[in-house]
Amino acid sequence: MDLAAIGLFHLASRRMDYLGARHQVIAENVANANSPGYRAKDLKAFDFQSAMQSAAVRPSLTDPAHLAGLREARDFKEDRQAAAYEMAPDGNGVVLEEQMMKAAEVRQAYDLAAGLFQKHVGMLRQAFTGR
Repeated sequence: MDLAAIGLFHLASRRMDYLGARHQVIAENVANANSPGYRAKDLKAFDFQSAMQSAAVRPSLTDPAHLAGLREARDFKEDRQAAAYEMAPDGNGVVLEEQMMKAAEVRQAYDLAAGLFQKHVGMLRQAFTGR
């Protein structure tokens, strides 16, 4: 049985691949923390706004007793801006504290995806073997 054919396993696998690549980029940033002129890099995150626009999720009224929403549906918008960190005199833009926070985020997300993967494999194993 090919687990990649099941949607959840395919998504978890893609997520883990992305997180592994992001962790590698963060490790390169940390390794170059003392390189003059080096700027920190990061992978582009999933574009949630375009995914929601393409999904076009709207509430529907299937019964006259249903209440209509009070607000109009609006597009999602990211409202915050990235914090501006200082640059070292030699032009290095790597902030080790920021990179360690990113590494911790990646680790938590990877653990979540791996845990979901393991739980669903266990459920499939139980369904097939009865144990």
